[in-house]
Amino acid sequence: MLELIYILFALPPVFAVLTVSGVLGSGNVLHWLNRLTATAAGGVVVLLAQRFTPGQPFNSEYVYLDALSFWVLLIVTTLYVAAAWASKSYLLHERNREYLSRSPERLGRYYALFQMFAWTMFLVLVVKNLGLMWVAIEATTLVSAFLVAFKFNRGALEATWKYVMVCTVGICLALLGTMILYYAQISALGAEKALSWLWLTEHAAMLNPSLTKLAFLFIFIGYGTKIGMAPMHTWLPDAYAEAPSLTSGLLSGALCTCAIYVLLRNIIVVMPTVGVDFISTLCLSFAALTIAIAVPFVVVQRDVKRMLAYSSMENIGLMIAGIGVFSQISIGATLVHMFNHALIKFVLFYIAGTIVQEYQTKNMMRIHGMIGDVPHTATFWLLGIIGILGMPPLGLFFSKFYILYSLFLSGHYLLGCIIIVLLAGILIGILYHAMRMLCDKAKRKPVGDLLDCVDTPIMAVLLLGSIVIGAGISQIPYLEDLLAQAVRIVGGGQF
Repeated sequence: MLELIYILFALPPVFAVLTVSGVLGSGNVLHWLNRLTATAAGGVVVLLAQRFTPGQPFNSEYVYLDALSFWVLLIVTTLYVAAAWASKSYLLHERNREYLSRSPERLGRYYALFQMFAWTMFLVLVVKNLGLMWVAIEATTLVSAFLVAFKFNRGALEATWKYVMVCTVGICLALLGTMILYYAQISALGAEKALSWLWLTEHAAMLNPSLTKLAFLFIFIGYGTKIGMAPMHTWLPDAYAEAPSLTSGLLSGALCTCAIYVLLRNIIVVMPTVGVDFISTLCLSFAALTIAIAVPFVVVQRDVKRMLAYSSMENIGLMIAGIGVFSQISIGATLVHMFNHALIKFVLFYIAGTIVQEYQTKNMMRIHGMIGDVPHTATFWLLGIIGILGMPPLGLFFSKFYILYSLFLSGHYLLGCIIIVLLAGILIGILYHAMRMLCDKAKRKPVGDLLDCVDTPIMAVLLLGSIVIGAGISQIPYLEDLLAQAVRIVGGGQF
């Protein structure tokens, strides 16, 4: 197991170094080695899955892998491999844009940053120390900031500045909370195994409740900023809109999932001390606020990628609400929602990037008649919209249903009704924009249908995967067991 993990961590940096050195050039060799590196990493994760038993965590001096971290590792790896295979087509079409045509060597920089971004997310998922976890999540910010700024125009630089400033403030608050938690550990347990979340989880009941509660407040706000919860979300629409579409899909589907994972790890540690009610109140309050703020911005939106960014806020709110209910049903539905949201949102951001390339604009008011002009793109756009709005048979229908069901089952009737009304507003707004793009009379002639023979099956497999994860997970024994064990870990023995 440990050897496979080391191989997983060696592959992206080695490729990144070769890419930056210029040895691989900027042609087909670069594209294919990027694909092969990601595929090899995916193969390593498959081998890990064969050796990993969900009920028996792998534990070494610095590395820890259990069902919860492996569940998120599967999500990140899936998007990593999909992005690597889809990148060639997307970047070749982007070569006509000014930022790549005048500097072809930037293609190598993009691949190096892409690989290091994946590497930092892998690091978040296997470290067994809250301090190292903080370092890893900060590393994701630093690497992804270069990807957000990759186009190096005014909009991209402004979005990067917001992203770095807001997330850095949030991460500093998370650091402060981690330091307070460390002080609580020293006061109660001594300096042994500093910030080891396994050690803290085992002895959580001995921590000072007041100090732990204060620590969790800072941790929640800090990592909530990284997740994109309101009102700390101000970086999110700009970063998602200005980044290359492949990066936007990874930010929404993979990085957001990693940030939620880190928050869950901290919740597991502090829950025995601060109590479920305190955590639930925080989560449900911010969940409702996040969804509520997304609604008006979706309705009045003109930028296709910003609309998807506010849709991400809706789903972030739902996942935080699922955590806040804190029942076996809600946690299971939240973990499934994380997977489904990642798959569907990656497809939507990639298709949105293709639409921008085809029509040379991000303004949805100038994009019409897609069904007739670009039928392949229109088909995946429609399927992605159906999926992200939680309509059957796509997987988000099932996870959304069970999160809302758990709200009513736990007695949060008013909040459940409010969230349903808010979700209806988002549904109306997104459907209005999406259907105008598909069916209205064309006002601008597209360059053409740019999806190729590689993109199409990748998008189809991701959408099909969402259906399988949402509706058929109980028919896949390994995934069902993995999910059940992950839910048990989050519950800490309470369910």
